[in-house]
Amino acid sequence: MLEQTRRQASIFVYLIFGLLIVIFIWGINPGNRGGSEGGCGTSSNVEVRVDGTEANHSAFLIAFSANGASGRQKVYLALDSVIRRELLAQAAAERGIRTTLDLAREEVKRGFFFMGGQRLNLAGQFLDEIDGEKFYNHKKWKGFVASLNVSESSYLEEQARGLQAAMMAELLTNSARVSRDEALADYLYDNNTVTYDVVTFDPGKYRLAMHLTEADIKRFLDGHTAEVEARYKADERTYKGVKPQLALREIFIPKALPEATKPDDDKKPADDKKPADDKKSTDDKKADNAGDKKPADDKTDKPAGDKKPDKVADKKADKTDKKADKTDKKPAAGDAPNPRGLPTDVAKAKLEAVRTSIAAGKLTFADAAKQLAADSSDDAPEDNGDRGWHSADNATLGDKAINDAVKTLKPGELTPVIVTERGVYLVMATDKREGDLSFDQVKTEIAAALAKEVWGKEAAKRDALEALAKAQAGKPLEQLFERAPVKAPGGIEDLLNNPNIPEEKKQQLLQQYLQMQQQKHGSLDVHEQDVPVAWYAEADGSAHGTTAAPGSAGGGTAAPAAGSATTAPAAGSAATGTGSGSAATPATPPAAPPPAVIEASKDQLPQLGAIPKPKVNRLGPSPRQAKMADLGSSKEAVAALFDELSPGEVAKKLYEGDGGSYVVVQLITRSEPKVEEFDKTADAEIARMQGARGKAAVHDWLKQRCETLTKAGKIRPATDRIRETDDKGNPAPTVYHPCMYFDYLDR
Repeated sequence: MLEQTRRQASIFVYLIFGLLIVIFIWGINPGNRGGSEGGCGTSSNVEVRVDGTEANHSAFLIAFSANGASGRQKVYLALDSVIRRELLAQAAAERGIRTTLDLAREEVKRGFFFMGGQRLNLAGQFLDEIDGEKFYNHKKWKGFVASLNVSESSYLEEQARGLQAAMMAELLTNSARVSRDEALADYLYDNNTVTYDVVTFDPGKYRLAMHLTEADIKRFLDGHTAEVEARYKADERTYKGVKPQLALREIFIPKALPEATKPDDDKKPADDKKPADDKKSTDDKKADNAGDKKPADDKTDKPAGDKKPDKVADKKADKTDKKADKTDKKPAAGDAPNPRGLPTDVAKAKLEAVRTSIAAGKLTFADAAKQLAADSSDDAPEDNGDRGWHSADNATLGDKAINDAVKTLKPGELTPVIVTERGVYLVMATDKREGDLSFDQVKTEIAAALAKEVWGKEAAKRDALEALAKAQAGKPLEQLFERAPVKAPGGIEDLLNNPNIPEEKKQQLLQQYLQMQQQKHGSLDVHEQDVPVAWYAEADGSAHGTTAAPGSAGGGTAAPAAGSATTAPAAGSAATGTGSGSAATPATPPAAPPPAVIEASKDQLPQLGAIPKPKVNRLGPSPRQAKMADLGSSKEAVAALFDELSPGEVAKKLYEGDGGSYVVVQLITRSEPKVEEFDKTADAEIARMQGARGKAAVHDWLKQRCETLTKAGKIRPATDRIRETDDKGNPAPTVYHPCMYFDYLDR
């Protein structure tokens, strides 16, 4: 009995150990689990569920390893790539499109790789070229598969699914149709060119020249409280759990630069002086007399009355020199900075004396900065005075010795006078903060930053409006502003302006340039009705039915009416029509709101330093594009140049370009293309428009279907894959949501 009990106990122990071994092996298997950014970290083999279909870990690994992103973005791109593939593959399966492993293997041997429903040509990866022919290299293919961290069988299975998705995408893309008249209208639209002058007023230059006082900041805060509060709420997370920070003020005296040697007439050798003669001008004689205090010869030749004007002239010269000294402190726009500074020992002695006075309470730090401003560099408003808040551990003040010196400062304390290679410094801590910062604690610094943004833009706007008014009064821009230097040759504009290139060759170059830009856009005047492909989802995310939505002439897809259920067309549906016949008239889109009028505000602006005067740029001939040189993405400015202005006319209004800059525009010339040139590129134009239209239709459907399924809870990524933590390992808000990278994947 005892022996039987022992045997049963031994068997039980063996079973326990065997179970533990199985659990251990299952846990470390890379096909089931793995690291967080190495494509693993999920609790099962399922990475994402899309409308009831599970995408496994191998699908994720392929998409993860093959995309060129990094960090968390690499994970998000992989998830969206798998979701995109599943949406297309499911639609293909519903329409009877099937693939096999053998078919996928044949595509692999031809050098194709399928990811996210897209066919990518990787012939260079695992095909060898011999005597102009390409041969499949199985060894290279195995190495490529190994780099994706999946087995060969898993790779082929996923490639079969990817091929199925790609076939559906290609079918829909190729179903789009474009009429010849559409292509001609697009050609005429895009091949109009303009040459124009533009003057740009950049708010950034005004921000740099702005000198804000405490009164300015308070005035801005009083008048823009809502904007300051909104900025605080938008950045509130950055004000939570703040590590110790110090508010610092700084006085900096740069090391004196050696002055350039100046010619001095008084110190010239005697043989360099010109002999006095009758031909010497009166001015030359006066100059000589001014240089020599009592020339003996002049006593007899010159009447006594001549001495008085010389003294007056000397006094005037002294006054002029003094004025020049004062004005030198602030150089005129465009002039080189006037060097300032002191010898290191002199600067150190001055700052030591100032430090003693501040420590004794006889002088404030701000007053000391004003007193020493004359010895500082031209950028004194930036280098001296308030430096804002800096981390106590790493103040980033430009020199390690200074950063180390401020680490232990308490509010009201000063660093020693610090000598560096650049110059001499004295820094004071005026306040300290840490932890969660309230609005009242940070409103002043937010207001200061916003004031520079808002008022810098306002100052640029006022100068631009003034320039526009002068130009509209009849003065060309080139008379109001200096012309910018011509850019180095080599661009498309230089080629089109070259008189030595035949007109036919210019048209060919322009067409090649337009094809490279791939920025076709705009409304078209269509003479043949066309029905481009469109593919929409049901309200619940399903995709049944074969109704094609009517398309617009511009190459986009018409959005379905609210609550409609238009879906993907099957092969051979209306999307493959020839363009003849009629189609339902799309609903009239709501009228766009009128553009905002650009006008000056009533804000009182702070003091501004010298601002370089903008220059006028001559640009073109340029074709119509979504983004044009110096105009940015301003649709109004582009429309004015191509559709409204006459040659030589200045635009009637101010336009806002990229980066918040303001531009004044004048049309110089406009040229129209020759219709007969279209026949030479008609087939290429039609093919390009077909590809762009089909690609846009597939993208629009994918984006809409993905968002619809996500709202319905039918796309669910693995929780472990999208979990976020902060630098301390605490849970953080989830960043990823399905479809967020579809625009990137469909570029």
